Amino acid sequence: MLILKIAGIILAAILGILLLALCTVLFVPFCYRGRARWDAGQKDFRARGRITWLLGLVELRFAFRDGRASVRGRVAWKKLGLSQTGDRGEQPDVPGQRTKEEKQEEERTEEKQAVREESRERKKEEDHEKEREKDHQRAEETEKAPEAAPAPEKTAAKAAQADKEEPAQSRLEKIRRRFQKIAQKIKCTFDRICAKINLITEKKEQIAAFLSDETHKKAFCIAKKECIRLLGSVLPRQFSLSVRFGFKDPYHTGQLLAGIAVLYPFLPGDVRVEPDFEERIFQGKTKLRGRLYTASLVFAALQLIRRRAVRETFRDIRGLLRAEA
Repeated sequence: MLILKIAGIILAAILGILLLALCTVLFVPFCYRGRARWDAGQKDFRARGRITWLLGLVELRFAFRDGRASVRGRVAWKKLGLSQTGDRGEQPDVPGQRTKEEKQEEERTEEKQAVREESRERKKEEDHEKEREKDHQRAEETEKAPEAAPAPEKTAAKAAQADKEEPAQSRLEKIRRRFQKIAQKIKCTFDRICAKINLITEKKEQIAAFLSDETHKKAFCIAKKECIRLLGSVLPRQFSLSVRFGFKDPYHTGQLLAGIAVLYPFLPGDVRVEPDFEERIFQGKTKLRGRLYTASLVFAALQLIRRRAVRETFRDIRGLLRAEA
């Protein structure tokens, strides 16, 4: 009994730890906050943000300023790697890895070598063809020539004429090959386009039947509802936006202000818009804060999985993709 009691206590402790970890993952939110400021006239854009979890035990920071982006991470007291990217930023050198410039240079050298090899092979083929043509012409001349040897002046004239005709024939052969390659490429592209058009026409009726099915319509409505609910839980709870804008022509400024006025009641948070009818300007700043629960993601996934219409629609979509492949 004492052994069973100890085993039960150990199992209860393990289950309690697992349950606590599960509740922590599901119900402790990921909190995010960020702010940004921009000025189009001076080409200045600054932004920074922060994502935390478990009361700041896990933290991720990012910033963007003067064309440089930096990302920092931290788990408890241990800092993760620091990465910087941008026009002015430099990435730390990592042993055993190559930079992008080195990779691009190597790719360029490989492309140059491939082009050189292709040109060499073409030259070799052209030389072989020239030699074959010469041999063929010589054989024809020997067959047509009479038994008596011709005069040396006539043979020299014929040789000079043959030397003049050879480059012209080689040029004509090159031009003919180029036209053949262009015609072959055009034919291949035309065949591909025709194949795609035929495939679309064949699948048109199948797709129309798929979209008009009542089960699939019901599944789309369920997915839309869950996406809207999930988006509502992800959107920031605190949001402020202040914008000052103006165009060169005051007429365009007034048009944009009229469009914003129509959408103004639907904008979230504190939004302030200030038009400027005298100069061309676009300045502003924004601030937001929100949180996301893992439980909301899991709940949305479960709501989709447990619906039979969604499962059938997913199965039919996989069947369509496999048929197309």
